Amino acid sequence: MLVILSAAILLNGCAGLIKSDIAVFHVLPDTPQPTSYAFIPLKDQEGSLEYETYKGLIRTELTKYQYTEVPIERAEVVVAFGYGIDTGKDKISSIPQYGQTGVSSSTTYGTISTYGNYGTYSGATIYTPTFGVTGYQTVSQTQYTRQVWLHIVDNESLRRGKVKKVYEANVVSRGSSSQIAKVMPALIKAIFKKFPGKSGSTRREIVPLELR
Repeated sequence: MLVILSAAILLNGCAGLIKSDIAVFHVLPDTPQPTSYAFIPLKDQEGSLEYETYKGLIRTELTKYQYTEVPIERAEVVVAFGYGIDTGKDKISSIPQYGQTGVSSSTTYGTISTYGNYGTYSGATIYTPTFGVTGYQTVSQTQYTRQVWLHIVDNESLRRGKVKKVYEANVVSRGSSSQIAKVMPALIKAIFKKFPGKSGSTRREIVPLELR
């Protein structure tokens, strides 16, 4: 019961938990420094409202780390990102079914009344049941792989025509949602829970998916 109550409190106001695996490589200081930046869209992102929505989410997170958005000609770094989702794969799993498995003990209560050479007995037996796994149910669920990558590039290197990345992160998440728009807020938050993080590391983040 305590586990159920704790889970209910944790999930209050959210639609579930999104697990994400993040790989990070960078040459940034461990403590973020004030930095000016500009977004640069990929060719197929130009004019995309979906791209603009995700850009707003990333902008919000960068602001928390002293990053200030400026026109690209004044930016120290530029930010580019991409995202995608596959067509899904079926996952077969067994779900245990719970119920009464037997009786551990029984206790009988009663009274005996006598009338001369005769008597009557009145009683009841109380059984203590045991519970456990009574079987398994096989279920099939489609799992979708969602992926986001985020690169931060030195702007001066772009002007010279020689790309120098200062940060790159790759996020992979798997779940039942086939709509990447629903999970993107959680995936982006997962990147920035530890920014810039330890270079060369892979970590798992669990982020609540908030109800909208």
